[in-house]
Amino acid sequence: MSQHMFRTVDLGGKPVRVVLGFDRRLDYVFCFVEDEEEDFLYSNLDDDQAGIHQQDVSYYRLILAGLGIIVPDQMFTEVESDQANRVGNREVDYTK
Repeated sequence: MSQHMFRTVDLGGKPVRVVLGFDRRLDYVFCFVEDEEEDFLYSNLDDDQAGIHQQDVSYYRLILAGLGIIVPDQMFTEVESDQANRVGNREVDYTK
């Protein structure tokens, strides 16, 4: 599984961690957003439009925008590459 992480804040200024990635074993892209207590603010597994059948990582751009969260575009590009090349065991943190 590849994981591309970014720490930022949501609309209310609350610290969050965003993870986008590709699960090679189950063959799907995923996204989740969690707060400092590791409570999920969003998970693809709770989203009927995503679940484990969502194959377009760009779908999560609107989800994140709705939460007031902006992540580096490179995260989407790298997850698309991971998916195309079936990459696993990769972790990248984009937080500066």
